[in-house]
Amino acid sequence: MKTKLPIWIAALGLLTAFSSASATMFADTYHGGNGHGYGDVISGAGVTTYNVSGMTGSLAGSQLTVTIYTNFAGHAGIESQWTRNRTGIGYGDLFLSTGWTPHGTGPYDTDNAANGNHWTYAFSLDNPLNNSGGNGTIYALGAGSASNHNPDVLLSNDFMDCAGRCIYRDGQAVAVNKSRAAATNNTGTWTVGDGFLSFSFDTAGLDLDPRNFGFDWTMYCGNDVIQGLDPVTVPEPTPAGIFVLGLGLIGLSVVRRQAKKAAGTV
Repeated sequence: MKTKLPIWIAALGLLTAFSSASATMFADTYHGGNGHGYGDVISGAGVTTYNVSGMTGSLAGSQLTVTIYTNFAGHAGIESQWTRNRTGIGYGDLFLSTGWTPHGTGPYDTDNAANGNHWTYAFSLDNPLNNSGGNGTIYALGAGSASNHNPDVLLSNDFMDCAGRCIYRDGQAVAVNKSRAAATNNTGTWTVGDGFLSFSFDTAGLDLDPRNFGFDWTMYCGNDVIQGLDPVTVPEPTPAGIFVLGLGLIGLSVVRRQAKKAAGTV
């Protein structure tokens, strides 16, 4: 039993040394085009349902987790009378890229899917009207052109059908056009919580740099869009963990020497 203690210390050191730092909130400062004079959030007086406040991201190995903080969490399926299929406003897909090149200057009131950042991947939800969550698949998005930077996406106006009787932010990227984009082998899950949506998926083999991470998310109507450039939190060694790890490595060295003595070797 005595020789097992250093091994235990080494294992603890590995866990502690590479524990993840707490994620930093990225605040929503992006408006996007076609706001119809409403600014950040298109909504009636006293309505906060569509507000998006921020996001966090973290990377563990190749598993990326992105959490969007929004009042819309738990409200998929509302306003069915204003949607084309009459099933209500759903959750949008999560768009990703390395780098971020929006149109104009902050808060980017002229930026939309056609002239803004070219999104190279999207985590597509299996059932965007499910208020519990589900599964998802990463799609690779094709190259854009000068007139349309994101030809492989569906826009807010592909989902909404107000006929002038409601106001929404048209022209925003909402979901993958699966008839054009290519599915990858990268999959994951998504969940809906109290005031947030969380997406977790494998990024192995994807051309994404977590230290230069562009993202975009909104609901079908695009009434509030969060978009920007934010490095995700990557696990880093901590001083305490390195100290404990060092103790463990010393312990392992002692174990080896004792084993060699017992075997009659130097």
